[in-house]
Amino acid sequence: MRPFLRVWAFALLLWALPAAGQFVDPSRNWRTFDTASFSLHFDEEHRSQAHLVAGIAETVYTRITGWLQWRPESRTHLVLLDSADFANGLASPLPFNYTAIFLSPPDDGELLQNREWLELVLTHELTHIVHLDLARRAPLALRRIFGRAPPWLLIFPNTLPNVWGPAWVKEGLAVYAESDPSKGWGRLEQSTFEGMMRAEVARGLITLREIHADGRGFPHNRDYLYGSYFFLFLNQRYGPKAISNFIENYSDNFIPFRVDSNPVAVTGKAMDVLWLEFQDWLRARFAAKPGDTGTRPDEAGEVVARAFSLTSPLLTREGGRWYVQSDGYTRHRLMRQARGKGSETVREVERDARLAISVRDELVVAQPEICNDYNYFYDLYRFGPDRDWKRLTTCGRFRFAAPLDDGRIAALRVENGQGEVVVVDRTGTVERTLYRAAPGESLTGLAAWGRTVALTSLRDGRWSLIEIMNGRPTVLVTDQAIKHSPRFGATPDEIYFVANYGNTYNVWSWRRGERMLSRWTRAETGVREISAPVAGEILLTTIEADGDVLRLQRLPESPLERREAAAPAADVPAPAVADDPRRGADRPYSPWSSLLPRSWFPTFYIADGAVALGVTTFGQDALGLHQYSVSPMYEFTQGEPLGSFIYEYNERHRLLLDRRMSVKASSDKNDGQNSVTDQDIQQYTITDSVQWVSTWRSVSLNTRTYWGLGGALDREKLYDVNAATTTLSDEPVLGLVAGVDTRRWQWLSEGPSQGQQLRLWAETSNGLHGTYSGNVYRADYRSYLPFGKSVLALRWNEVYGQADAEPIELGGSDTNETLALPLLNQREFPLRGYSSGEAALTGHRARLGTIEWRFLLSDVDRHFMVPPVGLNRVSMSLFFDIGAAWDSGASPDYHRGVGIELLSELRFGYLSGLQVRAGVARGLDDPGKTMGYLRVGRSF
Repeated sequence: MRPFLRVWAFALLLWALPAAGQFVDPSRNWRTFDTASFSLHFDEEHRSQAHLVAGIAETVYTRITGWLQWRPESRTHLVLLDSADFANGLASPLPFNYTAIFLSPPDDGELLQNREWLELVLTHELTHIVHLDLARRAPLALRRIFGRAPPWLLIFPNTLPNVWGPAWVKEGLAVYAESDPSKGWGRLEQSTFEGMMRAEVARGLITLREIHADGRGFPHNRDYLYGSYFFLFLNQRYGPKAISNFIENYSDNFIPFRVDSNPVAVTGKAMDVLWLEFQDWLRARFAAKPGDTGTRPDEAGEVVARAFSLTSPLLTREGGRWYVQSDGYTRHRLMRQARGKGSETVREVERDARLAISVRDELVVAQPEICNDYNYFYDLYRFGPDRDWKRLTTCGRFRFAAPLDDGRIAALRVENGQGEVVVVDRTGTVERTLYRAAPGESLTGLAAWGRTVALTSLRDGRWSLIEIMNGRPTVLVTDQAIKHSPRFGATPDEIYFVANYGNTYNVWSWRRGERMLSRWTRAETGVREISAPVAGEILLTTIEADGDVLRLQRLPESPLERREAAAPAADVPAPAVADDPRRGADRPYSPWSSLLPRSWFPTFYIADGAVALGVTTFGQDALGLHQYSVSPMYEFTQGEPLGSFIYEYNERHRLLLDRRMSVKASSDKNDGQNSVTDQDIQQYTITDSVQWVSTWRSVSLNTRTYWGLGGALDREKLYDVNAATTTLSDEPVLGLVAGVDTRRWQWLSEGPSQGQQLRLWAETSNGLHGTYSGNVYRADYRSYLPFGKSVLALRWNEVYGQADAEPIELGGSDTNETLALPLLNQREFPLRGYSSGEAALTGHRARLGTIEWRFLLSDVDRHFMVPPVGLNRVSMSLFFDIGAAWDSGASPDYHRGVGIELLSELRFGYLSGLQVRAGVARGLDDPGKTMGYLRVGRSF
């Protein structure tokens, strides 16, 4: 693989839009219409939702631009997606202002609040758009020259100053903007954030250097949590204009990353001093007060388990316990614990799997899977007492399930942003609809007893507990307190649920015939999830500072609190969203307008008599299907066009082009004239490289397969100004590729921690009139085995080339290619402890094996402000390499190498970490030697 391919592929990926393209099915009928501020792109099936989103977006946008006193010059591209069963959005100012939102509303976690989902997510993401686009004085002047250029020289040009700042500032501002605690809107001062911050204060607050580093530690939402409370502190301590002044002051940085001194003009304090004041404010705000009725988490019941993640607790009639557990290093596991016995792993499941149990002691599991390559949807599975695992639905979108007494299942699904509860038979076929949510209504939980169903919902700022009996829905309770996780008690006349009365999540219950609600827990930080109660006991998880804890709690003989249940209110029509009269008619989506370059930056070099000048730019379309990076150059002394180009479509098709010049001989000028260079070129080479590959895929979470074809060309010519041109090499190939990948990465794992990958190549140079002819076949197999918190990584590479094909070379320590698409014409493979090109390691047959033991040393997670550099993870690997290259008729002569590598994740300017490995390898056989090296990325 030529070095330029790595460089330009990295540049393309570095500045590309967030990865929304993986959720965009290009076969759908995508449409576009324009409003005053947006170009909105949507699947034709979502036209009505697109019109609704456009009206909300314009209203929200006006409010945000007025608050921040800035309005971007061009329309923002807004993509509407319904291809995932989770609530999320994303935004980026590069290469243009772009945001995507998912229609699916939240049904658990911190996003449960009183604001309608579309307004919440649009407020958050459009705050990002306006904030990151904001620029004053020098940055704005640079943008007029270079466009929306990233800082190619690390600190210059700074055309988007707010992009190059800490993540907690960006996310904290957006959470602050989405929130209005007086109305229960947004996350700030809402029950989950209040409980989490209370837990943080009790454990000990993280430092400024820690939050700058954005590492793997708890809480995982630290940017949102700490950032939003920082802006609340700034507003309360320094006045209502402090936030806008804080943002404005950072928006005119000529040199980026000026974080430490930024608040001085607003508060009179540097950032490190201000952060200490902020921590004192948090301690005072969340300090335990005399007479507090909260119970510390460790006093909330018998601890059943502690882990990185514990979700979906269940209690059986016999007192057995089911739950989903993860250690952060391997896949989530379905756990079972019989009464009085230890826990056992039953099988692996997906993250966010949700459990329900029937009267037959059958588990019904709702867990996500990839649907039709582009969608992330929940499906239903049945797990019986005989341990038979059966998939019931495909692309069903069933996020919650509640077994009925006759073996059927009540299931909750959300399509086009609208929820409904349906009845599914034992084969997974939908029989009928029990409840269809009103427009804007979110459904957040489901339970069943016999044929009675209970659910919780949010509509028009009010949360309701709803019962469906004999096919008829009845609102039992409705008020502004958040409600989720409904569970039936010992009879269908009592329903338990989690609610945030008093702004703390606790377990409450409703009983038929009473107009009172009863509280059963006294959680200091708040309850996350509950099981249904069995024999006076309940399983629950609480909000913790570090990981999750599963507890078994005995319910008190009488409620801890009683409060009157609010009577169901008459429906109040939601305020209509005005349609934008400037909205144009929709049209078929076209990528061309958004593909145009939005920036440029000069490139040049002067060396050995060569003088070359060029520009670099990049681009992408609004749906994220087309990506490119281009850098044309022209060398003036010899009149040679040079440059590089990379283009990818849908992460499945790629074209790479490169033309570069290398001076081989030059002489001093003797004409005495002034010029840019004082040398004349005598000899130089021009190297042309081309890579094209097209693949087709079948994708699931556990298995990704691909197959495809492509071609490559590497041609080098020597030019002598006083002699003829000579072709040094001409290496065209055509090839077929295929592969299967079952690898899985986890939050804490050291790279892939489970699974395997097999890639296959069949390449030929026959009939292509190159330097070589013949066929080359290659297999590359990798396996990753978890070993506690470490990983044992194995690799086997086998190459067979015909006698006239280009020979294979082993040696060196290059990073193996990490691009999503395969590369052709690769004939050099690393064997650490040996130099590449040695005759003893060259041949038309090759075999290479590697064993690496990778283990964590420390998650440092610290980032300085001056200079703006940081370090996240430091890990180590011990390796053993063995390889041989030989020709047909000879026997392989294996060469061994051993060594050690130190891997570190370096950060600069609050950007994502760059993994660097420094190693020492020793070749144990002749001509091996001890070699040190520094590389980017893992070995494989």
